[in-house]
Amino acid sequence: MRTRLRKRWGWIVLGLLAGALALMYFRSPRHDPVSYFENVALLRQIKQLDARWELDAMKSRVGLNHNYDPLVAPLPEMERLPQRLAAMTEDQPAGDGGALGASIAAYQRAHNDKAALMEAFKSHNAVLQNSRAFLRTAQEDLNTLDGHAAGQAAAIGNQVLLDTLIYAQAPSAAQALQVEGGLAALAKAGGGLDETGRERSELFTAHVRTVLRERAITDQLLASIAEAPTAARIDDISAALGERQQRAVQQLQTYRLALSLLALLLLASLALAALRLMRNHATIKRVNHQLHLANAHLEQRVEARTAELLQANGRLQREMAERKQLECRLVQTEKLASIGQLAAGIAHEINNPLAFLASNFGMLEEHLDSLFEMLSVYEAAESCIASAEISARLSGTRARIDLAYLKADLPALVAESRGGMDRVGKIVQDLKDFSHVESEQNWVWADLRGGLQSTLNLISSDLRQVADIVTDFAPVLEIECLPSQLNQVFMSMLMNAAQALGPQRGRITVRTGGAGAEVWVEISDNGHGIAPEVLPRIFDPFFSTRGIGKGTGLGLSLAYGIVAHHRGRIEVQSAPGQGSTFRVTLPISQRTMAA
Repeated sequence: MRTRLRKRWGWIVLGLLAGALALMYFRSPRHDPVSYFENVALLRQIKQLDARWELDAMKSRVGLNHNYDPLVAPLPEMERLPQRLAAMTEDQPAGDGGALGASIAAYQRAHNDKAALMEAFKSHNAVLQNSRAFLRTAQEDLNTLDGHAAGQAAAIGNQVLLDTLIYAQAPSAAQALQVEGGLAALAKAGGGLDETGRERSELFTAHVRTVLRERAITDQLLASIAEAPTAARIDDISAALGERQQRAVQQLQTYRLALSLLALLLLASLALAALRLMRNHATIKRVNHQLHLANAHLEQRVEARTAELLQANGRLQREMAERKQLECRLVQTEKLASIGQLAAGIAHEINNPLAFLASNFGMLEEHLDSLFEMLSVYEAAESCIASAEISARLSGTRARIDLAYLKADLPALVAESRGGMDRVGKIVQDLKDFSHVESEQNWVWADLRGGLQSTLNLISSDLRQVADIVTDFAPVLEIECLPSQLNQVFMSMLMNAAQALGPQRGRITVRTGGAGAEVWVEISDNGHGIAPEVLPRIFDPFFSTRGIGKGTGLGLSLAYGIVAHHRGRIEVQSAPGQGSTFRVTLPISQRTMAA
């Protein structure tokens, strides 16, 4: 009887342990890392769309976008993705999705506010661009007026147009005051115009004031768009999602520990039952052996699954690094494209007035020759004049105006003016050579000496104020490259060399050479040098040894990226008080390096 009771209690205990083990197993949370990584990828996609949205707004501001489609196109996708974010909290346990839901709601509010700012920016920027585009037409209408007062108004209008375009590109309080002064002068000169002239003058003035007003408004809207906390809200969502994932992992570990303890208790009960039931020893031993095999198989599966997760995590990290590099290259490409287009546009605008100035000076030289020829005839006929009074008057006038000096000085003045126009033409050509807008995205064969000389010509006014420039160029330095990007590298290094000289006048030396399948460009200065603890960080983005507000810290970082894109390298030698030497080494052929 007692033996039967022991057996019954033993089976009851075993049943309770087995039931507790099954209950813990079915109630244990299901850990799904794939869903977590999908959510992280979704957040990254939203952040990229938001950043591209802001970039398109800046491009619309500077006129790179010819319409507002880039500002409208991301909206459907950016409104659909938050709906998927909201679905994250639907399957969360009670109290687990509160922080995540609040973060998503905060992001949606920030996104709605930003969308409203974008709409306002589109409206005001459209008014700004229309008025700025119409200014040329309005000024041309002023130029068609006849009369002395109309000529004065047209001249003032030309200056106001130039000041307004400069203000639209780089607004400042001083430039705005200069434009207002020009408008006041135009209004004063407009008093002598007829009704048509006054209407054209008032129309021109209205559009200038529209540019002044809308430029300030669009700048304020762009600042508000940049300050919109959408990226911070996305980071809050990512942090809340990470905390949720961490809690799920901790809870899973707790359930696993409890399951392990119950399994141990169950094994102990089975062992005790085996000792008490010797007659069933063989059966229990066989079952125990099978259980061990199952555990071994489970461990192998766990190890295999863990290895797969580690591989997936490695691939994800590599993809994130590659996308980061791609984003940096895209930002660099956009910057270089903007600089090139701006330089080419300025060169084109200067060429137009330079062309008609050269033509006018040619006609002026011909007219002066004709006048001098006529004066020679008058001088020859002066001795034949019978009237003594007229002869004395001619002699007095010739002496008073110093006709001989004028005949000698006027050609010299014309020659000096033509020389000045030739210098302006040379500067324009150097600006075109520096930009290379038409081929900036294509690999071409170019001579590095031309790029270096164009860059030195462009910034010569800044360099020669602080340093003596010494050049030593090798005979042939033609390589396969992106010329405009390498010009940007040379400009950054030359400006850094000039800034390193300090208040004392120094020397900057530019050398070139080649060895084997490579060429090199070396820029040296005798400035204060670079400290050893700072030297490893000079190519880091946003790192600068200059004071706050005196540098962005992006020049050498962009230069390093451009040289790396050309499969080259940058080497630096520097010591405090002894100056610095930067050497850029580049392959002659990109195809050879790729092979």
